[in-house]
Amino acid sequence: MKFRKRQLILASLVVALGAAVYLNWQFSDGRGLEVTNILQSTDELGEARYVNNSHFSDKPSEESLSSSVPDSTKTKKYFTEAQIERQKAHDETEEKLKNLLSTPNLNSDVKDKIISDIDTLSKIIKQESNIESLVKSKGFSDCLAFIQNGECNIIVNPGSLNENSVIIIRDIVASQSNIPSSKIKIIEAK
Repeated sequence: MKFRKRQLILASLVVALGAAVYLNWQFSDGRGLEVTNILQSTDELGEARYVNNSHFSDKPSEESLSSSVPDSTKTKKYFTEAQIERQKAHDETEEKLKNLLSTPNLNSDVKDKIISDIDTLSKIIKQESNIESLVKSKGFSDCLAFIQNGECNIIVNPGSLNENSVIIIRDIVASQSNIPSSKIKIIEAK
């Protein structure tokens, strides 16, 4: 009786292995899967899917970074102005919080809340800076990160996004800020 159970199990494993080999052969017969470029991916990071790896690399290709839309002076000016405006907003917020903190006869609960807000602001500034540096290290010439209300908006230079670069950017943002992928928006500057 034991001998028959083992034979049955062995036979079913051989059939399953044969089916797996056949399916692998059927789906990898040389027909490449074409993937179109997208600006946003709704997939979860780490989700498995079948792709043709010949179209992707760890970094956006030089061709995708430079040939689609060249970096214009208008785009560079936009990134410079946006960084300056963001820095002004951060500085104004920090200054207001520090002024409130120096108010005489301040309740200790309010004081603790202000200190917490200053700490949160400094963490957000550091996260934005880290995200921008890491995204630039992956081959993007310009990047801006805006974190607010548990969401992150990333702006990159035009012509540099494809499905792979979106996944790389979302991974960077999630690792630096613990913001879920569904709350990350990636936009190309115009």
